[in-house]
Amino acid sequence: MKQAGHIRKSGLPNRRSQDGEKRPWLCWDCERLFNSFETPFATKIFHPYDVDRSIKVRYGEWMAKFCASVAWRSLSALQEDGKFQHLTDQQSALSERALETWSRFLLGRYKHTGEFELHLLVFDEIESASFALSTPNINRYLSRSIDIDLAANNSTCFSYSKLGPFAIFGFVQSHPGQWRGTKVPPRSGWFHAQNVTLPKQLWDYLNDRALHVKLALESMSPAQQQKVAETIRANPERFLQSGLFRAMQRDVEMFGRDAFSNHSDFTSTQKEDS
Repeated sequence: MKQAGHIRKSGLPNRRSQDGEKRPWLCWDCERLFNSFETPFATKIFHPYDVDRSIKVRYGEWMAKFCASVAWRSLSALQEDGKFQHLTDQQSALSERALETWSRFLLGRYKHTGEFELHLLVFDEIESASFALSTPNINRYLSRSIDIDLAANNSTCFSYSKLGPFAIFGFVQSHPGQWRGTKVPPRSGWFHAQNVTLPKQLWDYLNDRALHVKLALESMSPAQQQKVAETIRANPERFLQSGLFRAMQRDVEMFGRDAFSNHSDFTSTQKEDS
C-alpha cells in the first residue's frame, strides 16, 4: 500500500508538513466534528483514489460537510492573512456571509449552503490537450500539489483549496453557471470519474497557479534540495512506483527538457513519497 508521504506547501518550500494549515481556531468539540467529516473522505475517497482512479463510492452528508470545512478554513486563513484587501466592498461582505453560512451548515443549523455553493474537481495527469499548455510542471501541479487561494475579478469570487488531485471551490460571488458535474450535493451522491464542463478561464487560472507554485519551489534552499535528492536515492524503487514519478513522466512527454528548467523543478509536485 502506498503511503501518503509528506506535503510540501508552495509558500513554505523548505518545510515538510503531513497535514494542511494549522490555526488555533477550533475547540475540542469542533475538532472532533471536523474529524468526523475528514476521516470518511480520507479512508473512502482520498487514499483509495490514489491507488485506483476508477473507484466508485457512495457518499453521505459527510462529503458536503468536508468540503464546507475545507472552504471555511481556507477562507478564514486567507482573511486572517489579509487577502481580502483586493476584494470589492461587496465581495468582502459576501465573504463574511459565506463564512457564516458554511459555519452554520457545519453545525447543522442550515440544511444547505444556499448561494455559496461548493464544487469539487478531481484532476489526473494530462495525456494530450487540444488547448495551449504553458506551464511545464502542470501535471505535477494538478495531481500532487497543495495550494490555497482567493480568486476574484469584477464579477466572480471563490476560495480555492487544492489537496493533491482534489480541488474544492467555495463560491462567494457569482453563480457558477458554466460548471457542470462538479457541484457537491448537501446530502448524498456518487464519487466517480465523470465528464465535467468548465469555463476556459478556469484553465488559465490553473496554469497561473501552477506557475506560482513552480516559482515558489525554485526558492527551495540548496540544503533542502540535497535532502530531497538523498531521500529519492535511498529508495529509488518506491519513487519509481509513485504518483510523483508518473506525473513527472507526463510533464517530460509534453515539455521535454523544459519540464526541468532547474534542479528544484524536480520536486515541484510538493509531495515526496517518503
